[in-house]
Amino acid sequence: MRTETPQLSAKYINQGFVNKIEGGRIKEAQDEGTAFIRSKMRQTSFAREILPPVVLADDEIDRDELTDLPKKIVEKEPDSEATFVTFKGTGKRRWFSGPRYAVYFGKVESDRFVKSKFELMTYQNDIRKILTDNSVKDMADEEDKKFIETVNAVATGAQHLNPGDGFKAANFVAAFQYLTSQKIPIGKILMTKKLYYKALELEYSAVGSDIVARHYDDGIESEDKLWGIPVVTTIKNDIIDDTDFYVFGPQEYLGNFFLLQDATLFIKQEADLIEFWSYSAPGIGLGNTSAVVRTTLTL
Repeated sequence: MRTETPQLSAKYINQGFVNKIEGGRIKEAQDEGTAFIRSKMRQTSFAREILPPVVLADDEIDRDELTDLPKKIVEKEPDSEATFVTFKGTGKRRWFSGPRYAVYFGKVESDRFVKSKFELMTYQNDIRKILTDNSVKDMADEEDKKFIETVNAVATGAQHLNPGDGFKAANFVAAFQYLTSQKIPIGKILMTKKLYYKALELEYSAVGSDIVARHYDDGIESEDKLWGIPVVTTIKNDIIDDTDFYVFGPQEYLGNFFLLQDATLFIKQEADLIEFWSYSAPGIGLGNTSAVVRTTLTL
């Protein structure tokens, strides 16, 4: 026996959204929107794919000695070495110190949307989806902008390769070799989708005839790796140039993405006016500046 489950109309969902606010169930309405927001944010922020975020509890936050700004102090692995000795010898005695770095936080906030509850009831589209499309993606863009600004500030000199030719295996090998020369394993590659599609032009001699045939049948979207390395792609070529790709070490070699609070929808009402906006409090820190290499290609 087949069971048919009719979908609720967007207008009905919006009406229920307003009713929750009218009935004083603000927290319930916020949680409904927040569940949408968190799911969408993780899909659209490439910084979160490179450094998966961790939400901090109150007792995990450190105080700053000069200001009221919250921060998180992260300990780095201390350096060490071994010495060959005879059976009667002993290793060197040395004082050791554990280096640390601090991750500071900021706030990302969307526009503040104001609407009469009477007008809100007339929408034929799910208002929560409108919130995710219009505000949460903008918040994710801000995270990604700050992440790339930090990475570009680090990836200079020997960490910024300019091979002068196109999308070739040798240019990726050079980036991989830089990381391994720093004794850092390879974690992920980051590039725009436009640049990723250049992989379709790779000759069968470079990737194998079976892969070329698969790309012909299924397209590049069926792949999530290049030469065995996971690839994070983005359409945000206003943040990452289509000629650039980045190779990162794994998170434990790279840095941290902390959250004092993940993306949250806040709602308030005064008379018939409903105001709502989204905000989060992220902090990103690169503890190992050698764990990233940037390559700019000439296409």
